[in-house]
Amino acid sequence: MPSQFSILDVASEFILDVAKLVASSPHSLSKDDVLRSFKKSKTYVTNAISQCLQLGLISIQHGKYISSPRHRDLLKRSDKTQLYISLREALQRYPPFLLYVDFISKKYSSDDSAMMTRGIFGIKSPEKIVEKSFRKWGAFAQLIEEDEKNGLTIPEAEEGLPTHYVASLMKALKANLQAKIFLIETMSPSAYAYLTEKEIALDDLSDALINYETKPKESANKACQSFEYFLFKFGEDIGANISSLSGLSQYADAIRGQRKMLKNQMHICHGIGGLRNMAHHDPDRETGQGWVFTPQGAIVSTLLVPATIRSLYLYWKETKQEF
Repeated sequence: MPSQFSILDVASEFILDVAKLVASSPHSLSKDDVLRSFKKSKTYVTNAISQCLQLGLISIQHGKYISSPRHRDLLKRSDKTQLYISLREALQRYPPFLLYVDFISKKYSSDDSAMMTRGIFGIKSPEKIVEKSFRKWGAFAQLIEEDEKNGLTIPEAEEGLPTHYVASLMKALKANLQAKIFLIETMSPSAYAYLTEKEIALDDLSDALINYETKPKESANKACQSFEYFLFKFGEDIGANISSLSGLSQYADAIRGQRKMLKNQMHICHGIGGLRNMAHHDPDRETGQGWVFTPQGAIVSTLLVPATIRSLYLYWKETKQEF
């Protein structure tokens, strides 16, 4: 898999200073504008800009830097002591860091977690910089803690939050991280790396896990829609004629035709296709009525997706029959 990521040795505080600068500007900023704003070397500022871009804190528009809409409001509103929340939010959407945290949660050391993440994602940055950056960024963002024996853990809770707004956001971010770690564990790190390569984010699946009780039908639809997108990309990779087809079940049949899917796996995909129709298409053609999804139906639909992704990926890459 070609490397998409470059981990640079830049302090968390300075990454956020650059992000805060861009978010606070009423107009887009050139690179020279950013360089003039700090008493740092050109290389260090350039590295910080690059890291902000990778983390999605800023983006490029017409050759200049603008703040990401997802982060702009929080960055502008936060004082310097609250900027860590923006970094936390960005890290929880950054695939290499998510995989690193997943390994940490499984009791691997920081060195081992960083090296395995570096290998899976094909990161060219030196292993010491990858480990140091992830550990320092995670600690600053209050995503990980270091114990007396230099072991890293995922904090159970956060204390001393300054406002109700921040407390509510931190609660939501904690649930989001837990959901993503669970999904990576369920589908396997290698399958997650494949999804990242295909630019398939975990956001819809994690939202489905978090909201299956309060928004069961929407959650089931998000999960099944994610699986449909995965099958489309998967079909393209194995050479199936996907572009002329429509719908999850047709994609599965085409992949089966290329002998990259077993018959029982195809049946499971058809089942997810049925769930997709129930959650997305109203009314039902047979009855003229819409389907009501219970929380039980929503959670089963959601959990079926990462398990099936794992099964298909393992059969494709390793000819393993697992579910």
